Amino acid sequence: MNYLEVNWASEEQLVWVRDAKIGLSDYLDRWYRCSRPVDERQKMIMDTLISLSILRKTTEASVFKQWIKSRTAKTTVMGSELERYLRLEPQETEDPIEWWMAHQGQFPMISQLALDMLAIPAMATDCERSFSLAKLTLMTQRLSMTTETLEKLQCLKNWVRHGAVKLGATIGGGDEVQWEIGDVSMEA
Repeated sequence: MNYLEVNWASEEQLVWVRDAKIGLSDYLDRWYRCSRPVDERQKMIMDTLISLSILRKTTEASVFKQWIKSRTAKTTVMGSELERYLRLEPQETEDPIEWWMAHQGQFPMISQLALDMLAIPAMATDCERSFSLAKLTLMTQRLSMTTETLEKLQCLKNWVRHGAVKLGATIGGGDEVQWEIGDVSMEA
């Protein structure tokens, strides 16, 4: 963002950068603020319960003021994560997933957003191919097949096609079948 702020000169472009920052901040607050690990949420609940027991000893007006201050402080802390990230100098990396994993402690919300975005396939052909193959599997004679069975069948077909699973290898007298799944061998 700093690059854009330095190199974009027109007012319209700077407004776009400002709006993008606000939009990203709102998005993080809406979708990633609550997605903290359970341990962290439990700690926050315990801290809140402890602070509430202390607050009960004070008057109602001061309880309200302290509650307002605590909400304001949390908002500032949440916004500061984005600001800290945007102030970083660009760093060279060959693996962005590795970089975000290494910086999860420093940027918990932003790293989760980045990892979610990086998990989206760059092309939809794999998804489209899977749906097309499912259509071929689910013919009029098989319309009573449950979604779970269809999902398992599609996974198995995909694994066989990519060599992750080998089917039909007969051992001995023909009553034992060996299944190879990745590097693990299983006998049935």
